[in-house]
Amino acid sequence: MINNKKITIIFPCRNEGEILAEILPKVPKFIDEKIVVDNRSTDDTGLIAKKKGAAVYRENRHIKGIGYGYAIQTGIKKAKGKYIVLMDGDKTYPMSHVRKIIDLMEKNDLDFVSCKRFPVSHWRDMSPIRYLGGRILSIFASMLFQTDIKDILSGMWVIRKNAVPYLDLRPGDWNMSLSIKLSAALAYNVNFQEYHIPYHDRRAGASKQSLLKTGFSHLHYLLKLKYDYLLRPSFRTKKVFGI
Repeated sequence: MINNKKITIIFPCRNEGEILAEILPKVPKFIDEKIVVDNRSTDDTGLIAKKKGAAVYRENRHIKGIGYGYAIQTGIKKAKGKYIVLMDGDKTYPMSHVRKIIDLMEKNDLDFVSCKRFPVSHWRDMSPIRYLGGRILSIFASMLFQTDIKDILSGMWVIRKNAVPYLDLRPGDWNMSLSIKLSAALAYNVNFQEYHIPYHDRRAGASKQSLLKTGFSHLHYLLKLKYDYLLRPSFRTKKVFGI
């Protein structure tokens, strides 16, 4: 707990048993609830997560093989914490910064903090295609929605539970990452901020993404989302999303 507020951390995972065995014991002691959402793993992800003290939920829904967004939906539904930490289960994001982020949220009354990876500390920390894709999509999204989001694709966020109804959690695939940040940044009653973190590409196991294919999917989704929002101007002030 922090300031008598319960903290939940969620790891959406697919075939990350080996990495979970390493990172779950390192979850900070102030985090009260560890949730692993097993998205159709074929390894022992769920078994290892349980052995390491996490609550495990199985999520079988997917869109053309991708269930990242559905796994996040399930994790958020099950979370009991006042603060929800969302982090990819691939050891690329720093759990050591969670306390600093929550302290910042408490101090500045923030509802949603997205952890931006840019600028990267060293060019070796991120592949050129991931860097260029992330920067281009972030700039395009900011221009399209008139925001200033530096990293639209970060896989680490911290959310106050009472802000969840205002967030767009509908996508079941990788596009969840875009929709949740944009809805947080644009909603009048959600205080949104980015926070810089150190980052490096995964060094163990294979990525679940085809970066080029996912990038074009993101571009298409952003255009569709812009059209959708133009038809629903009330999304800025009402609880219109939910899960």
